[in-house]
Amino acid sequence: MTTAALRDVTFDEALAQARALALHLPAEPVALEELAGRTLAEDVLARGDHPAFTNSAMDGYALRAADAAGGGVVRLVGESRAGAPFAPSLAAREGVRISTGGELPDGADAILKVEDAVEEGEFVRALADPEPGVFVRGRGEDVRAGQVLLFAGQVVGAHEVAVVAGAGHARVACTRRPRVAVVGSGDEVVPAGEELGPGQVYDANRPGVAAQAEAAGAEVVARAVVPDDLQATIDMVGGILDGRDAFTPDLLVTTGGVSVGRHDHLRPALEACGVSEVLYGVEIRPGHPLWLGRRGGQVVLGLPGNPVSAAVCFHAFGRPLLGRGDSWERRMPMAERYEKTTPRTELIRCVDVERALRPLPRQGSHAISSLAGATHLAVIDAERREVAAGEEVRAAPLV
Repeated sequence: MTTAALRDVTFDEALAQARALALHLPAEPVALEELAGRTLAEDVLARGDHPAFTNSAMDGYALRAADAAGGGVVRLVGESRAGAPFAPSLAAREGVRISTGGELPDGADAILKVEDAVEEGEFVRALADPEPGVFVRGRGEDVRAGQVLLFAGQVVGAHEVAVVAGAGHARVACTRRPRVAVVGSGDEVVPAGEELGPGQVYDANRPGVAAQAEAAGAEVVARAVVPDDLQATIDMVGGILDGRDAFTPDLLVTTGGVSVGRHDHLRPALEACGVSEVLYGVEIRPGHPLWLGRRGGQVVLGLPGNPVSAAVCFHAFGRPLLGRGDSWERRMPMAERYEKTTPRTELIRCVDVERALRPLPRQGSHAISSLAGATHLAVIDAERREVAAGEEVRAAPLV
Protein backbone atom coordinates (compact mmCIF):
# COMPACT_ATOMS: atom_id res chain seq x y z
CA MET A 1 0.00 0.00 0.00
CA THR A 2 1.45 3.36 -1.03
CA THR A 3 1.26 6.17 1.52
CA ALA A 4 -0.02 9.47 0.15
CA ALA A 5 2.61 12.18 -0.18
CA LEU A 6 2.50 15.08 2.25
CA ARG A 7 1.66 18.56 0.99
CA ASP A 8 2.63 22.01 2.27
CA VAL A 9 3.94 20.83 5.62
CA THR A 10 5.41 22.99 8.35
CA PHE A 11 9.14 23.48 8.84
CA ASP A 12 9.22 21.07 11.78
CA GLU A 13 7.15 18.46 9.93
CA ALA A 14 9.56 18.59 6.98
CA LEU A 15 12.51 18.37 9.35
CA ALA A 16 10.99 15.27 10.96
CA GLN A 17 10.56 13.66 7.53
CA ALA A 18 14.19 14.38 6.62
CA ARG A 19 15.38 12.88 9.91
CA ALA A 20 13.19 9.81 9.37
CA LEU A 21 14.80 9.29 5.93
CA ALA A 22 18.35 9.76 7.20
CA LEU A 23 20.72 7.39 5.40
CA HIS A 24 21.83 4.23 7.21
CA LEU A 25 25.15 3.21 5.73
CA PRO A 26 27.46 0.23 6.33
CA ALA A 27 30.64 0.47 8.38
CA GLU A 28 34.17 0.31 7.03
CA PRO A 29 37.63 0.51 8.64
CA VAL A 30 39.20 3.96 8.38
CA ALA A 31 42.89 4.68 8.93
CA LEU A 32 44.07 7.53 11.13
CA GLU A 33 45.22 9.51 8.10
CA GLU A 34 41.65 9.67 6.77
CA LEU A 35 39.74 9.81 10.04
CA ALA A 36 39.08 13.54 10.52
CA GLY A 37 35.48 14.36 9.67
CA ARG A 38 34.29 10.76 9.61
CA THR A 39 31.37 9.40 11.63
CA LEU A 40 32.21 6.62 14.08
CA ALA A 41 30.34 3.33 13.74
CA GLU A 42 31.64 2.07 17.08
CA ASP A 43 32.81 3.41 20.42
CA VAL A 44 36.52 4.09 20.64
CA LEU A 45 37.92 2.41 23.77
CA ALA A 46 41.38 2.85 25.23
CA ARG A 47 43.50 -0.22 24.57
CA GLY A 48 45.54 0.43 27.71
CA ASP A 49 46.09 2.86 30.56
CA HIS A 50 47.18 6.41 29.81
CA PRO A 51 49.78 7.27 30.92
CA ALA A 52 50.98 3.72 30.36
CA PHE A 53 53.48 4.10 33.23
CA THR A 54 54.12 6.55 36.05
CA ASN A 55 56.35 9.32 34.74
CA SER A 56 57.76 12.77 35.39
CA ALA A 57 56.08 16.00 34.36
CA MET A 58 59.35 17.94 34.74
CA ASP A 59 63.06 17.76 34.03
CA GLY A 60 64.82 17.15 37.33
CA TYR A 61 65.55 14.32 39.75
CA ALA A 62 63.45 11.36 40.81
CA LEU A 63 63.90 10.55 44.49
CA ARG A 64 62.19 10.09 47.82
CA ALA A 65 60.69 13.34 49.06
CA ALA A 66 61.76 12.58 52.63
CA ASP A 67 65.42 12.23 51.55
CA ALA A 68 65.46 15.73 50.01
CA ALA A 69 63.65 17.50 52.85
CA GLY A 70 65.47 20.31 54.62
CA GLY A 71 68.21 20.63 52.00
CA GLY A 72 68.96 16.91 51.92
CA VAL A 73 71.69 15.46 49.72
CA VAL A 74 70.97 12.45 47.49
CA ARG A 75 73.44 10.31 45.56
CA LEU A 76 72.78 10.08 41.81
CA VAL A 77 72.87 6.49 40.58
CA GLY A 78 71.66 6.82 36.99
CA GLU A 79 69.19 8.44 34.62
CA SER A 80 65.66 7.85 33.39
CA ARG A 81 64.64 9.46 30.13
CA ALA A 82 61.84 8.98 27.62
CA GLY A 83 62.26 5.58 26.03
CA ALA A 84 65.11 4.54 28.33
CA PRO A 85 63.89 3.97 31.90
CA PHE A 86 66.10 3.31 34.92
CA ALA A 87 65.35 -0.31 35.76
CA PRO A 88 66.65 -0.90 39.33
CA SER A 89 64.76 0.19 42.41
CA LEU A 90 66.12 3.17 44.34
CA ALA A 91 67.54 2.62 47.80
CA ALA A 92 67.36 5.21 50.57
CA ARG A 93 69.07 8.53 49.70
CA GLU A 94 69.42 7.52 46.06
CA GLY A 95 68.03 9.36 43.06
CA VAL A 96 68.29 9.56 39.29
CA ARG A 97 68.31 12.35 36.77
CA ILE A 98 64.95 12.29 34.97
CA SER A 99 63.59 13.97 31.85
CA THR A 100 60.01 15.01 31.22
CA GLY A 101 58.14 11.84 30.27
CA GLY A 102 60.77 9.56 31.82
CA GLU A 103 59.47 6.63 33.83
CA LEU A 104 59.63 7.01 37.60
CA PRO A 105 61.81 4.23 39.07
CA ASP A 106 60.53 2.07 41.89
CA GLY A 107 61.28 3.64 45.24
CA ALA A 108 60.87 7.25 44.05
CA ASP A 109 57.81 9.24 45.02
CA ALA A 110 58.68 12.80 44.01
CA ILE A 111 60.37 15.00 41.42
CA LEU A 112 62.90 17.63 42.45
CA LYS A 113 62.91 20.23 39.70
CA VAL A 114 66.21 21.24 38.07
CA GLU A 115 65.56 24.80 39.19
CA ASP A 116 65.30 23.66 42.84
CA ALA A 117 68.54 21.65 42.93
CA VAL A 118 72.30 21.93 42.56
CA GLU A 119 74.57 19.07 41.56
CA GLU A 120 77.71 18.49 43.57
CA GLY A 121 79.69 15.79 41.76
CA GLU A 122 77.75 12.54 42.04
CA PHE A 123 75.33 14.09 44.50
CA VAL A 124 72.43 16.53 44.20
CA ARG A 125 71.38 18.96 46.95
CA ALA A 126 67.77 20.08 47.29
CA LEU A 127 67.16 23.84 47.47
CA ALA A 128 63.45 23.31 48.10
CA ASP A 129 61.42 20.56 49.70
CA PRO A 130 59.63 18.44 47.05
CA GLU A 131 56.18 17.15 47.93
CA PRO A 132 55.34 13.46 47.40
CA GLY A 133 53.44 13.07 44.14
CA VAL A 134 54.16 16.59 42.86
CA PHE A 135 55.12 16.62 39.15
CA VAL A 136 54.40 12.89 39.04
CA ARG A 137 51.93 11.58 36.45
CA GLY A 138 50.45 8.35 37.75
CA ARG A 139 49.75 5.40 35.50
CA GLY A 140 46.17 5.53 34.24
CA GLU A 141 45.40 8.83 35.94
CA ASP A 142 44.05 10.20 32.63
CA VAL A 143 42.48 7.11 31.04
CA ARG A 144 41.96 3.53 32.14
CA ALA A 145 42.07 0.56 29.77
CA GLY A 146 38.61 -0.07 28.32
CA GLN A 147 37.39 3.47 28.96
CA VAL A 148 35.19 4.97 26.20
CA LEU A 149 36.84 8.05 24.73
CA LEU A 150 34.64 8.72 21.69
CA PHE A 151 31.15 7.40 21.03
CA ALA A 152 29.53 5.75 18.03
CA GLY A 153 27.72 8.32 15.92
CA GLN A 154 30.19 11.06 16.79
CA VAL A 155 31.96 12.97 14.03
CA VAL A 156 35.71 12.86 14.67
CA GLY A 157 37.23 16.33 14.82
CA ALA A 158 40.73 16.87 13.51
CA HIS A 159 41.97 17.43 17.06
CA GLU A 160 40.42 14.11 18.15
CA VAL A 161 42.52 12.02 15.77
CA ALA A 162 45.28 12.27 18.38
CA VAL A 163 42.87 10.79 20.94
CA VAL A 164 42.27 7.74 18.74
CA ALA A 165 45.98 7.29 18.06
CA GLY A 166 46.82 7.82 21.74
CA ALA A 167 44.30 5.12 22.62
CA GLY A 168 46.33 2.70 20.49
CA HIS A 169 44.15 2.40 17.36
CA ALA A 170 45.61 2.51 13.86
CA ARG A 171 42.11 2.35 12.35
CA VAL A 172 38.52 2.38 13.60
CA ALA A 173 35.13 1.51 12.12
CA CYS A 174 33.24 4.43 10.60
CA THR A 175 30.08 4.60 8.53
CA ARG A 176 30.79 4.76 4.83
CA ARG A 177 30.75 8.29 3.49
CA PRO A 178 27.36 9.05 1.90
CA ARG A 179 27.51 9.18 -1.89
CA VAL A 180 25.75 12.21 -3.26
CA ALA A 181 24.88 13.19 -6.83
CA VAL A 182 24.04 16.83 -7.58
CA VAL A 183 21.93 17.67 -10.63
CA GLY A 184 21.04 21.17 -11.76
CA SER A 185 18.40 21.97 -14.35
CA GLY A 186 17.59 24.67 -16.85
CA ASP A 187 18.57 25.84 -20.32
CA GLU A 188 19.67 29.14 -18.81
CA VAL A 189 22.38 27.71 -16.54
CA VAL A 190 25.99 28.51 -17.53
CA PRO A 191 29.16 27.39 -15.70
CA ALA A 192 30.91 30.12 -13.73
CA GLY A 193 33.76 31.68 -15.68
CA GLU A 194 31.98 31.68 -19.04
CA GLU A 195 30.39 34.68 -20.74
CA LEU A 196 26.68 35.08 -20.10
CA GLY A 197 24.31 35.23 -23.02
CA PRO A 198 20.83 36.78 -23.04
CA GLY A 199 18.71 35.38 -20.21
CA GLN A 200 21.48 33.19 -18.85
CA VAL A 201 22.66 32.86 -15.23
CA TYR A 202 25.74 31.43 -13.60
CA ASP A 203 25.43 27.95 -12.11
CA ALA A 204 25.68 28.72 -8.40
CA ASN A 205 23.69 25.73 -7.19
CA ARG A 206 25.79 22.76 -8.26
CA PRO A 207 29.11 23.97 -6.81
CA GLY A 208 27.36 25.41 -3.77
CA VAL A 209 25.32 22.32 -2.91
CA ALA A 210 28.26 20.01 -3.66
CA ALA A 211 30.42 22.00 -1.26
CA GLN A 212 27.74 21.81 1.43
CA ALA A 213 27.42 18.06 0.92
CA GLU A 214 31.17 17.56 1.22
CA ALA A 215 31.24 19.73 4.35
CA ALA A 216 28.61 17.36 5.79
CA GLY A 217 30.92 14.40 5.21
CA ALA A 218 29.60 13.21 1.84
CA GLU A 219 31.43 12.11 -1.28
CA VAL A 220 30.05 13.79 -4.40
CA VAL A 221 30.04 11.08 -7.08
CA ALA A 222 28.22 12.87 -9.91
CA ARG A 223 27.52 16.45 -11.03
CA ALA A 224 25.32 17.24 -14.00
CA VAL A 225 22.98 19.77 -15.57
CA VAL A 226 19.87 18.69 -17.47
CA PRO A 227 18.13 20.82 -20.08
CA ASP A 228 14.45 21.75 -19.93
CA ASP A 229 13.36 18.56 -21.66
CA LEU A 230 11.38 15.74 -20.07
CA GLN A 231 12.97 12.79 -21.86
CA ALA A 232 16.47 14.17 -21.38
CA THR A 233 15.70 14.61 -17.70
CA ILE A 234 14.40 11.04 -17.40
CA ASP A 235 17.49 9.68 -19.11
CA MET A 236 19.89 11.73 -17.00
CA VAL A 237 18.18 11.10 -13.64
CA GLY A 238 17.66 7.41 -14.35
CA GLY A 239 21.28 6.94 -15.36
CA ILE A 240 22.56 8.66 -12.23
CA LEU A 241 20.27 6.75 -9.88
CA ASP A 242 21.32 3.48 -11.52
CA GLY A 243 25.00 4.40 -11.24
CA ARG A 244 25.73 3.87 -14.92
CA ASP A 245 28.68 6.29 -15.04
CA ALA A 246 29.78 6.43 -11.40
CA PHE A 247 29.02 5.03 -7.99
CA THR A 248 25.33 4.58 -7.27
CA PRO A 249 24.37 7.57 -5.10
CA ASP A 250 22.72 7.22 -1.73
CA LEU A 251 21.29 10.72 -2.08
CA LEU A 252 20.37 12.57 -5.27
CA VAL A 253 20.03 16.32 -4.85
CA THR A 254 18.36 18.29 -7.64
CA THR A 255 18.09 22.04 -7.95
CA GLY A 256 15.28 23.76 -9.83
CA GLY A 257 12.59 22.15 -11.94
CA VAL A 258 10.47 20.82 -9.05
CA SER A 259 7.67 23.38 -9.32
CA VAL A 260 4.58 23.12 -11.53
CA GLY A 261 5.59 25.27 -14.49
CA ARG A 262 5.56 24.11 -18.13
CA HIS A 263 9.34 23.68 -18.08
CA ASP A 264 9.62 22.00 -14.66
CA HIS A 265 10.25 18.34 -15.55
CA LEU A 266 11.97 16.87 -12.49
CA ARG A 267 8.90 15.60 -10.65
CA PRO A 268 7.47 13.61 -13.61
CA ALA A 269 10.98 12.43 -14.48
CA LEU A 270 11.58 11.17 -10.95
CA GLU A 271 8.21 9.40 -10.99
CA ALA A 272 9.15 7.77 -14.31
CA CYS A 273 12.40 6.58 -12.69
CA GLY A 274 10.54 4.87 -9.85
CA VAL A 275 11.02 7.51 -7.16
CA SER A 276 8.08 7.76 -4.75
CA GLU A 277 7.11 11.22 -3.57
CA VAL A 278 7.27 11.69 0.21
CA LEU A 279 6.44 15.37 0.46
CA TYR A 280 6.07 18.41 -1.72
CA GLY A 281 5.88 21.97 -0.42
CA VAL A 282 7.02 23.37 2.91
CA GLU A 283 5.51 26.48 4.45
CA ILE A 284 8.83 28.30 4.66
CA ARG A 285 10.58 31.23 3.03
CA PRO A 286 12.84 30.69 1.22
CA GLY A 287 12.23 27.19 -0.04
CA HIS A 288 8.50 26.60 -0.39
CA PRO A 289 8.75 24.23 -3.44
CA LEU A 290 10.89 21.67 -1.61
CA TRP A 291 10.48 18.05 -2.70
CA LEU A 292 11.45 14.82 -0.99
CA GLY A 293 11.23 11.27 -2.33
CA ARG A 294 12.77 7.83 -2.13
CA ARG A 295 13.51 4.80 -4.28
CA GLY A 296 14.38 1.77 -2.23
CA GLY A 297 17.40 2.75 -0.14
CA GLN A 298 18.01 5.89 -2.19
CA VAL A 299 16.69 9.32 -1.20
CA VAL A 300 16.02 12.26 -3.51
CA LEU A 301 15.97 15.84 -2.28
CA GLY A 302 14.53 18.33 -4.75
CA LEU A 303 15.68 21.86 -3.93
CA PRO A 304 14.28 25.09 -5.37
CA GLY A 305 16.28 26.73 -8.14
CA ASN A 306 17.01 30.06 -6.51
CA PRO A 307 20.54 29.82 -5.06
CA VAL A 308 19.65 31.10 -1.60
CA SER A 309 16.68 28.74 -1.38
CA ALA A 310 18.88 25.84 -2.44
CA ALA A 311 21.61 26.64 0.08
CA VAL A 312 19.21 27.25 2.98
CA CYS A 313 17.12 24.15 2.27
CA PHE A 314 20.15 21.91 1.90
CA HIS A 315 21.43 23.11 5.27
CA ALA A 316 18.04 22.59 6.91
CA PHE A 317 17.04 19.28 5.26
CA GLY A 318 20.00 17.89 3.34
CA ARG A 319 22.29 17.73 6.34
CA PRO A 320 19.78 15.68 8.40
CA LEU A 321 19.53 13.22 5.49
CA LEU A 322 23.32 12.83 5.75
CA GLY A 323 23.20 12.47 9.54
CA ARG A 324 24.68 15.90 10.25
CA GLY A 325 21.60 17.98 10.99
CA ASP A 326 21.38 20.59 13.70
CA SER A 327 19.01 20.03 16.63
CA TRP A 328 17.43 23.49 16.08
CA GLU A 329 17.02 23.76 19.84
CA ARG A 330 19.63 26.49 20.27
CA ARG A 331 18.10 29.89 21.04
CA MET A 332 19.78 33.25 20.47
CA PRO A 333 18.59 36.85 20.84
CA MET A 334 18.04 39.10 17.86
CA ALA A 335 20.35 42.09 17.69
CA GLU A 336 17.67 44.25 16.08
CA ARG A 337 13.98 44.21 15.21
CA TYR A 338 12.93 42.04 12.28
CA GLU A 339 9.57 42.22 10.51
CA LYS A 340 8.35 39.29 8.44
CA THR A 341 7.09 39.75 4.91
CA THR A 342 5.10 36.51 4.59
CA PRO A 343 2.83 34.40 6.85
CA ARG A 344 5.22 31.46 6.44
CA THR A 345 8.05 30.43 8.73
CA GLU A 346 11.11 32.38 7.62
CA LEU A 347 14.68 31.09 7.69
CA ILE A 348 16.69 34.26 7.71
CA ARG A 349 20.42 34.62 7.21
CA CYS A 350 22.14 36.39 10.09
CA VAL A 351 25.52 37.48 11.38
CA ASP A 352 26.54 36.73 14.96
CA VAL A 353 27.31 40.10 16.57
CA GLU A 354 28.46 39.65 20.16
CA ARG A 355 26.22 36.56 20.57
CA ALA A 356 23.17 38.21 19.06
CA LEU A 357 21.83 37.71 15.53
CA ARG A 358 21.72 40.59 13.08
CA PRO A 359 19.70 39.85 9.93
CA LEU A 360 21.51 40.54 6.70
CA PRO A 361 19.81 43.35 4.76
CA ARG A 362 18.53 41.43 1.71
CA GLN A 363 16.53 38.28 2.51
CA GLY A 364 15.11 37.48 -0.94
CA SER A 365 15.56 33.93 -2.24
CA HIS A 366 17.57 35.30 -5.17
CA ALA A 367 19.82 37.58 -3.08
CA ILE A 368 23.15 35.74 -2.84
CA SER A 369 24.46 38.64 -0.73
CA SER A 370 22.44 37.17 2.15
CA LEU A 371 24.79 34.18 2.14
CA ALA A 372 27.97 36.27 2.09
CA GLY A 373 29.27 36.48 5.64
CA ALA A 374 26.24 34.72 7.15
CA THR A 375 27.01 32.75 10.30
CA HIS A 376 23.56 31.49 11.33
CA LEU A 377 20.08 30.67 10.16
CA ALA A 378 17.36 32.02 12.44
CA VAL A 379 13.84 30.57 12.49
CA ILE A 380 11.04 33.13 12.65
CA ASP A 381 7.96 31.00 13.28
CA ALA A 382 4.87 31.38 11.12
CA GLU A 383 2.68 32.79 13.88
CA ARG A 384 5.08 35.68 14.60
CA ARG A 385 4.72 38.85 12.58
CA GLU A 386 7.82 40.51 13.95
CA VAL A 387 10.62 39.93 16.43
CA ALA A 388 11.86 42.67 18.70
CA ALA A 389 15.50 43.34 19.43
CA GLY A 390 16.55 41.10 22.32
CA GLU A 391 13.87 38.47 21.71
CA GLU A 392 15.17 34.93 21.37
CA VAL A 393 14.61 32.74 18.32
CA ARG A 394 15.70 29.28 17.29
CA ALA A 395 18.98 29.32 15.40
CA ALA A 396 21.52 27.00 13.82
CA PRO A 397 25.12 27.81 12.86
CA LEU A 398 26.03 27.69 9.19
CA VAL A 399 28.95 25.27 8.98
